[in-house]
Amino acid sequence: MPSSLLFGINNEGRVYTLSTTGGMWRELPYVGQEFKKLSGIPHFLWALGGDHQVYVYVHGLDIPIRVREECYENERWIPIEGFSTRLLPTDRFKFSSADGTVDRTIQNIRLPSMAWQWEGDWQLDLTLNGQPLDHDGWTYAVDFPAQYYPKKQWKSCVRRRLWVRSRRYSAMNSWCAIAPLHKDATAEPFIDICIGGQSITGAEPGIMLVWAVTSHNRVMFRTGVSTRSPEGAKWTLVSVPVGCEINQLSIGSSGLVWASLLDGRALVRIGVTRDNFSGDSWVEVRGPGPNLRIMQISIGMSSVWAVTQNKQVWFRKGIKGEGSGTSEELAAGCGWVEMVGRMSLVSVTANDQVFAIGADDRAVYYRMGVSFGDQTGKRWRSLHAPLQVSRASSNASLSRDRFQNQSNSSLNRPHSLCESSGIGDWEEQSHSAPSAPTSLPVGELAGKHFETQLKNPKAWSPVRSVGSVVGTEVISDESVYNSERQDSCIFAEDEELGWAEYEAPWSWVEAGPCTIDPNQLPNWFAEVPTLQQTELDQPWRLKILEDLKSRLSNDNKYSDYQVAIDTSSWVHSGEGRICMDSTNVFIDCVLQLEWVHTAGTLTVLHPDGASTMHQFSMNEVTCVQCCSDPGSPRLSIHTPNITPPVIRLQFSSDTMLEEWQRHLSTISMQIHNCNGKANDSSVWAVTKLGEVYVWDGLQQKANKIDDNNYEQIIDLAGKEVPFTMHLHASCVPGTIITINGCVSDDVDRFAINLDAHNTYKLKHKAHAEYENCVLHINPRFNDNLIVRNSMIEGKWGEEERNGNNMFRRGQEFSLKILCKEDDFIIYIDDEQYCTYRHRLPPAAATMLSVRGGLKLFKLKMNTPSLILNPLELYWRPFGGHLRRVETCKLGVTWGIGYDHTAWVYNCGWGGACFVGLDSNNVNPMADSQDYRVYENQRWNPVTGYTSAGLPTDRYMWSDATGKQKRTRDQVKLLSMRWQWVSDWLVDFHVPGGVDRDGWQYAVDFPSTYHANKQFTDCVRRRRWYRRCAVATTGPWQELGHTKVIDVSLASVNDVSISVWGLATGGQAMIRTGVSTSTPAGVKWEHVASDQAYSSICCGSFKQVWATGRNGCAYKRLGIREDNLEGQSWLCIEPPQGAQLKHISVGAAGIWALDIHGNIYVRVENIKSEKWRSVNIDPAALTGGLHATGFKHLAAGYKEVWAVTNGGLMLRRQGICQENPTGTGWDLGIPGNWQHISIKAFE
Repeated sequence: MPSSLLFGINNEGRVYTLSTTGGMWRELPYVGQEFKKLSGIPHFLWALGGDHQVYVYVHGLDIPIRVREECYENERWIPIEGFSTRLLPTDRFKFSSADGTVDRTIQNIRLPSMAWQWEGDWQLDLTLNGQPLDHDGWTYAVDFPAQYYPKKQWKSCVRRRLWVRSRRYSAMNSWCAIAPLHKDATAEPFIDICIGGQSITGAEPGIMLVWAVTSHNRVMFRTGVSTRSPEGAKWTLVSVPVGCEINQLSIGSSGLVWASLLDGRALVRIGVTRDNFSGDSWVEVRGPGPNLRIMQISIGMSSVWAVTQNKQVWFRKGIKGEGSGTSEELAAGCGWVEMVGRMSLVSVTANDQVFAIGADDRAVYYRMGVSFGDQTGKRWRSLHAPLQVSRASSNASLSRDRFQNQSNSSLNRPHSLCESSGIGDWEEQSHSAPSAPTSLPVGELAGKHFETQLKNPKAWSPVRSVGSVVGTEVISDESVYNSERQDSCIFAEDEELGWAEYEAPWSWVEAGPCTIDPNQLPNWFAEVPTLQQTELDQPWRLKILEDLKSRLSNDNKYSDYQVAIDTSSWVHSGEGRICMDSTNVFIDCVLQLEWVHTAGTLTVLHPDGASTMHQFSMNEVTCVQCCSDPGSPRLSIHTPNITPPVIRLQFSSDTMLEEWQRHLSTISMQIHNCNGKANDSSVWAVTKLGEVYVWDGLQQKANKIDDNNYEQIIDLAGKEVPFTMHLHASCVPGTIITINGCVSDDVDRFAINLDAHNTYKLKHKAHAEYENCVLHINPRFNDNLIVRNSMIEGKWGEEERNGNNMFRRGQEFSLKILCKEDDFIIYIDDEQYCTYRHRLPPAAATMLSVRGGLKLFKLKMNTPSLILNPLELYWRPFGGHLRRVETCKLGVTWGIGYDHTAWVYNCGWGGACFVGLDSNNVNPMADSQDYRVYENQRWNPVTGYTSAGLPTDRYMWSDATGKQKRTRDQVKLLSMRWQWVSDWLVDFHVPGGVDRDGWQYAVDFPSTYHANKQFTDCVRRRRWYRRCAVATTGPWQELGHTKVIDVSLASVNDVSISVWGLATGGQAMIRTGVSTSTPAGVKWEHVASDQAYSSICCGSFKQVWATGRNGCAYKRLGIREDNLEGQSWLCIEPPQGAQLKHISVGAAGIWALDIHGNIYVRVENIKSEKWRSVNIDPAALTGGLHATGFKHLAAGYKEVWAVTNGGLMLRRQGICQENPTGTGWDLGIPGNWQHISIKAFE
């Protein structure tokens, strides 16, 4: 779990933070203002100052808060004047919003407050849906509003162009004051503040809700607060029932709002939804008892905790945050439960973990044992962490001895956990803090950020700056910002700061920004001081160690003994079901896995156990892969060299599946000698189920004979003619192919061909197939000659017939073909026969075909080209659950989960079902996914929209295509490792937009859906989703809190690595400090751009490309070793009519994928740079189940691999300078693949 912060206020009003990855309280830079209360969510903190005014603090963001202001300039064509700014009275404004309803005059668009700065001047946007515009940026249409085109037509009567300008929130990591309600701030001071609502069901991402209470008993709601606008827009009044005086407010992450009254009652806000953030009404909730008054409340996601006037802690039953906006019962709960312990304040995190401040000792406590099944927890446990104290603090005058005396005497003072009931299980026995370190620890900072550090921290202090003053722009002051420093953090490095180990009297604790995993608690609870490293290095300790070592004898007592050999054998058997064809029909069977010495055999028996159904050696296995469906635990075992090439096994439980997967994979890894960490040159792949696999790139060196050549020898004895075989290599210059065989006695002619992949061309909505032959050698005995020829797209060229026939009937022969730059040299029985000039690129020759009367003995191929058969690669399973993995040639590997969490490979191995067998350096991992179903309805003239459709309609509950029936009740979890974390909810973030109830409308099924119902719409649909989470383990280390959608790595030199990434908003980032010794790097730095990107890739560190969400490609310019982030982006026009969504860059060129699964190639070293389309290969697509196109591309060093949307892995062949698109695909195993990375494989 990434690092997060717990905030606290001590008795002097100073704000401190405690990181979940650290163990020490650190003070935020003091700027002359004390604080009374805090309320926060991750990265955003709102506070009530000692002057009873409100302040906001934004911290820890890797991506800057940037807002792009847009303004459309509109003009209409007038017959005499041409295009003019004089518009019709019914037209839109001269400068307007995109829909023309809002006046957006450039002069009136100003910065919201002094906390913002402009980034550059107004500029024209010179693209329209990915297509470039002219230098003026005008787009043309018939009228307002209509569809706009980049070129003027004879009927174009209006035009518009887009002006853009970006502003940035520059008050990061500093307090910014929110404007008071009145000019006189003391006229109506605030008495409470709270923030939450970041997870309101269906709300736009980034929404935050801020509530406040004034001294005049007025409840205020802050409108417009979001991650893009941390200050919000303005305060609005929320009415309160008559006779209710609110003392304190609390809001949960789901938007649930509770308020405590001065008379001890509580109010609950009802109706807080995505359509009404401030809610509808209040509902009263009585206190826990007649004489118990509620003084303070804190809300999590599905829990409400309260403290009464006697310092007792109470838990509210029946709360469920997800449904609180629409259900009064779920918002108000059903009863109070008393907790053990005396606390003055409680604070609940977004995942319902609970912190509190003791009523007697003012220490911070954590509630142990809080989980989804037991939200009340087990007991309180105090936090022990050293405290950073500045000399300006009055506490700094206390001596160290006094701190020690205070710690020792603390055992005799009143205890927050002492109860009259005397239950010892709930009591804490120690309050001593660990010894203070002698120096500041490295890596305890909460985050390092993109913005420049303030030279003078008080420049943005609330004393000198007034935020939220609309219309006031910031004047850049070089004395405030230091542009040379790029490593700012939220803590100032001040020599005035020191460390103390006394127990601070805390007045407030805020857990909203903190995320705690109850199964992995931070290092905050150590009650015994840890041994200092300095003590381990003491001379007397080192002397003892040396004396102990000297007692060991150096004599080798076992040199005469033989090496021990494992001669163990065992048999594992069980029942299951098997499918050995594509019918998807499983039959009962008995499985027996036998291991003898160093070999394994899997036998499939009939249910009676007497006869064998199928048997094979484990040496044939290339991959053991999970292919489960919900409710059906299944494994697929790939054996491509025998029949059937893949078998699927189904088991009765997930436990049995993992047991067999563990045994099968362990034996396979032992046979292929694949153990330990992944090799630096490995190829990584991920399946649709999130499983990670690795192929050791060093295995391809088995057929490497020197630094420049590979060799393969194939025994062809007994192989029947005719036949065609793949060479799994390109016939590049320098290749030597030697064929040995014997000519039949009665042969008239035979042919030996070097073939290329077939060419496919689309004709009449179908693909026509054309054969290609690079070299055709055809001895004809009746004519006593040897014909040489080539076939190009199904047409033979001119024959070369000179020379006699050197082959003899009934005699053996040796045919050698040497490939040169310009021609083939043909040798027969070691004598040069002829040369044949290339008519097709020789690299296109990837297959050998033989026909006619002859027998072959052996084929030998010596070539500079890599010989690699994708079917024979052994894929080793790795632990973890990821969506994609990226690596580089130095071996540093990153992964991204389905929840967009970034992970770094830590050089371990094992995890998942392999824990406890052969695992090393594995960590707990978590990931989440959404199950989605569609509810479909058709309009009926009598009843309106109804779930009763036509007989030809799709299922009323279906998947996205409508072909598969999917009801909410039928949806099951994939395995026992998954757990539901939400109920079924309406998805309001569907492409195309939805109405307030989540519906999308269309004329008919299937069609293009839109949000607003029109007169011709006869059908509608809406999407439901339910989130589930998986808990597993793997050799991965979680990386920070920034969510990423794509990442790419490239080595800069032998040590350092350039890492580019994309945030969930499409912002480009570069990771600093990444090297082989620090694979996680130091921090993200934002790379400015006006576009949002969908994918990014770096071939070399100087070659960075990206695809925008508008379908264009972008190239980064100005990258140097001393300036890895470059200077600017260059827009590259996409292929005609295509919208690119993915790009991969390597020495083989720039390969891109469009939204329809088509592939395009662009080679930079060709003078006329343009996109080239890669022809669809129906044979490759039919190798995967239900494949219609490509899903993923990976370009590396002279290698290009791809994955179809049917899960088939492919390797591109025939790539050369003459034909950069290649000629065809070499098929791998159909392993339900989703992603592959080959950057490390050279």
